[in-house]
Amino acid sequence: MATTFITLVNDTLRRLNEVQMTTADFITTIGFHAQVKDAINFSLQEVGQEQFEFPFNHSEATITMSTGTAVYALESDMKTADLDSFRIAKDDGNNIDARRIKEINWDTFIQRYYERDGNAVVGDFDTPQYVYRTLDNRVGFTPVPDKAYTVTYDYFKYQTDLVSATDTMSVPDGFKNVVIDGAMYHCYMFRDNSQQAAIARQRFEDGVKNMRKMLVNRFTDIRDTRVNRLINVPHGEK
Repeated sequence: MATTFITLVNDTLRRLNEVQMTTADFITTIGFHAQVKDAINFSLQEVGQEQFEFPFNHSEATITMSTGTAVYALESDMKTADLDSFRIAKDDGNNIDARRIKEINWDTFIQRYYERDGNAVVGDFDTPQYVYRTLDNRVGFTPVPDKAYTVTYDYFKYQTDLVSATDTMSVPDGFKNVVIDGAMYHCYMFRDNSQQAAIARQRFEDGVKNMRKMLVNRFTDIRDTRVNRLINVPHGEK
């Protein structure tokens, strides 16, 4: 069961030997108790900033293309999008097969495809093969789409601030203490206790490193991308 906002706040208050809160006075609290609520949200935001691609921040979105429109906005809560994950969904009704869309960068689009797409008319539109990120953080597709394709992609979103007592954090319960350690740092800084703040900060940073090891740093394979100088040499020759 996901940990609630009031649980995070009260666990932090208990560490600080402060009076805990009730659901009735949670929204209207002031003073140091309000600071603790802010500290929890500061800590959650920092967890997300320490590692962009924690799996608990993962989400999936779709773009419904329009014929002749190449550039589209991404999700408003997007922190980073996986451009290597863009794919066209299968649609039997419109005779569309599922296919992956390959990523290219903005410079490649400008140098190789901009003139073609910029001068394209209806008869030139086609199934998009490539996706690129624009300089204003949108995405474009080339060739210009000729149908209303449905494109799905993966992205990682920003942490949403907790507000009500029953709001739950997206961080797994097993890492609750990491969030509280981060909140303790902000509470000690509020109290001008730099020594305890430094200790809490170190515990928080160590906890985030462990989260990264457990949740992110997993590799199913490793690929050597170095060029082999003998790759085109016939067998038996040096």
